[in-house]
Amino acid sequence: LVIEIARVIRVGFLQQNAFHADDTFVPLEKQFKMMHVILHLYHRAKEVVARQIPLSKITATGLFDKFTKMKYDVPNSNIEMLDDYIKETDAVMDGILK
Repeated sequence: LVIEIARVIRVGFLQQNAFHADDTFVPLEKQFKMMHVILHLYHRAKEVVARQIPLSKITATGLFDKFTKMKYDVPNSNIEMLDDYIKETDAVMDGILK
């Protein structure tokens, strides 16, 4: 789990693309919200794994891959879209736990 979250942080948060319009400059508010979303994913995934459910069930949902692309999918002008990532995380994790 830690390795998957580290990959999301490295690729989806830290890695920059100077040629992409939304990644040349990312407002601090968006950076803060993105990290909040990643930490929410970590805590919910940790909850699932603590119940002896394999990490592969979470990986198969594609959430980790989707989160690595969130800075490109969410424009700097519409940071509120990041709230949808939290809702989706909760929906997916609740579905796995049922």
